[in-house]
Amino acid sequence: MAVKQYVQFLQGKGGKATLALIALITVVAVPFCFRLGDTTTNQFSPAPGSKSAHETDVLQGEFPSSFYDRETLYVECAAPADCSCTGADAASCKGFHSTLGAVQQSLADFRSSGTFVSMTSYFDYSDPQLAGLRGGYYNASASSMIAQLQFSLENGDADLTKAVQAVLDKAAALSTEGWKVFLTGKEAAQISATASAGKVIGMADGNGMILIVILFGWQVRSWRLTLIPVINTIICLIVARALVYPLANAGLIVLPSYVPNVVLFLAIALSVDYSFFHLSRFQEVRREGGDYKTAVEQMVTTGGRVVLVSGVVLMFCWLALAAFPVFGTNTLGYCASITILVCILANLVMNPALVLVFESYFSRAGQNACRCCCRRRRDVSVSENGNPLVSEVSQESPPKDVTKNCYGRIATFVTACPGMIIVPVVIYALLLPAAIRLFNATLTVGGIAGSSADTDYALQHVLNEYPSQGAGVPLTVLLSPSGSGTVKSQAYFQAGCELAQILQEKTQLDASAFRGVMLAHDASDKIGCMPWDGTRGAGAALEQGGIYGWAWTQAVNPSNTSSLLTVTPPFDVFSNQAKDLVTQARSAVDEFHAQHGDFESVSYHPMAVNVDAEELAAGRFPYVVAVTALIVFCLVGIRYRAALIPVKLFFTIALPIIAVLGSGVYVFQDGALNFTGIPSLQSQGGLVWINPIACTFMLIGFGLDYDIFLFSRIYASRKSGEFKDDRAAIVNAVAVTGPVITTAGLIMALAFIGMVAQHDNPFLCQMGYTMILGVLVDTFIVRTLLVPAVLAMAGKLNWWPGKMPTNDDYPQATSMAASSSTV
Repeated sequence: MAVKQYVQFLQGKGGKATLALIALITVVAVPFCFRLGDTTTNQFSPAPGSKSAHETDVLQGEFPSSFYDRETLYVECAAPADCSCTGADAASCKGFHSTLGAVQQSLADFRSSGTFVSMTSYFDYSDPQLAGLRGGYYNASASSMIAQLQFSLENGDADLTKAVQAVLDKAAALSTEGWKVFLTGKEAAQISATASAGKVIGMADGNGMILIVILFGWQVRSWRLTLIPVINTIICLIVARALVYPLANAGLIVLPSYVPNVVLFLAIALSVDYSFFHLSRFQEVRREGGDYKTAVEQMVTTGGRVVLVSGVVLMFCWLALAAFPVFGTNTLGYCASITILVCILANLVMNPALVLVFESYFSRAGQNACRCCCRRRRDVSVSENGNPLVSEVSQESPPKDVTKNCYGRIATFVTACPGMIIVPVVIYALLLPAAIRLFNATLTVGGIAGSSADTDYALQHVLNEYPSQGAGVPLTVLLSPSGSGTVKSQAYFQAGCELAQILQEKTQLDASAFRGVMLAHDASDKIGCMPWDGTRGAGAALEQGGIYGWAWTQAVNPSNTSSLLTVTPPFDVFSNQAKDLVTQARSAVDEFHAQHGDFESVSYHPMAVNVDAEELAAGRFPYVVAVTALIVFCLVGIRYRAALIPVKLFFTIALPIIAVLGSGVYVFQDGALNFTGIPSLQSQGGLVWINPIACTFMLIGFGLDYDIFLFSRIYASRKSGEFKDDRAAIVNAVAVTGPVITTAGLIMALAFIGMVAQHDNPFLCQMGYTMILGVLVDTFIVRTLLVPAVLAMAGKLNWWPGKMPTNDDYPQATSMAASSSTV
């Protein structure tokens, strides 16, 4: 009754009012939608209560400049006349001086605002006493020069992004014949990757959307109806992004740059899929002879229930990511849940409203996508409200037994012995090796922000040509005496040297990588100690000034109560080697504390945030998975009043999900697809650590999505008495929903194709691969083979503690034996 009233409401003025309200909301949302990109960031705070949070607080209080964003400008000269540098003045090094000067000039406005702090280069050491420092910025044999740029984060991420983008633009403009100018660093890599990936994603999604529309129109057998998912997708995307904007703008959530891309893919996938569930049912009822209004009512009743149940389950699965407040994973959960909610509401409200308000247009939707609308043979009748109802005259009647299609034949085999035993055993045997491989995966850090060919090129040259500079982000160790102690003491210098020696022992790095006011370097590979006292001590050297005096100002705070030890690693500071460096440094500090309780020391590196985030996420993961599974399975059990159905669904999706994640190890760690030459499917050294965590919940949601659609059909046909035994209902449901779910799965896979089309962001590559493979496995293996076999084995236990109608309740119901006799 409620459905009839709802349809009646939408058929009148209520439908027009509803569409007008949706149009108004969309128009209002448009400006906020396009502002969302300005609120993204890749600056993540440490997890609350973590070691890195404590380290950050201590270090930031003493040396706030340690947290400036550091970018490295790399200038390469190929014009012999301009490549030499004989001094630190402009005339002696004209080409390089003018290039660096132009970059610095492009940052004039940002220097005024305080975002751009400094540029340190070869030309800052014109003092003869500091001439020895120039070699760290100029490589004569390579005809190259670097400069270190520092940016403050106090004005927010937007200003930082604009400043770094200004340098990138200037570098591109200066890269003329004879000169190559690049910028590398965390922010530069992220900006370049986002721009490059965005172009590829846009092209891939544009082409993918064409294929999606073609698939949709082919399966619903009408090109007219393809307008509905297109409109739906546009509105859902605009409104979802607009709802996220105030949360990000107000600082309530930290919005990583990858989240809007995931929202895009999710909006496309769900808008089209949910519209497909609706309209395929609408067309099915019309093919069976139902009138237009009845078709809409059935679309709302059956399709709407499936959309609502699967959408709520999916929303809970994505919302589980909110339990991981690291690297914006919780934000991904919030934003995805908002997107799913918008897609649910839009489909439940807008789809029937469009079909009813524009009945004169959509009633012409035919049943054969191969023919043009205007050239079909038609039977014209008149609806109750006078609108023409046009249905195609088919020369062939629909098949009487739907189980004759390939899906029905497969289901007939897998729901009977020995198929129901053999098929699950074979599937589990094939999936098990990939599932086991997951537990030996190498989890990598980095990869979330991405990089580009230019930033990677510059980084490798900086590491090779300027090993003493590293990549501009050293490991920092703060050492402070307890109480009112001072740095200017023999005890402090002795303790600081011992700390550095422990660090070297743990890291096995060359002595030249270590810098500190208490360290002395000689020809040996071991760190030497500089005393404070004596004629050759630090006190005397400080009075003389020179390089040591300059180094003192860089490493010691103004009150002389603490100093910094820095370690410049000769490798990518955002690689797994840097992850090990953080662990080694913390171990060294702990060992030092055990020997020197009267000193305070903390180590810090930006990679420490990753290390703690991975540890926190790994610790919470099993508990969050268990709670999420309990909630969503309870929802399914309550909806269908069957206690054991969630258990059966668990056994049909658990191993496939683990196997899909494990297959990523073969691809992104072992290089199983390197032979293809596809950039996004090349080995990346392992799985980005956040990928298995995030994708697990996504795959649970999507896995249950199609299973619920199939099971709801089985449940409805048994509950209505259409079939008197479970096997007949299962075979019929698989046969009827087979084309629908297959098309929906292909549409979902195409929606995520943009992620693997680009290769600048490893995290998106791996997520896209995982989602596409997971959806396809669920579509073609789990739903087609595993679920029917498991349900057939369970029999009456499927409905416990409830009961389904028997032959006595519905004598006219079809049994499997009767159904088989017609085949």
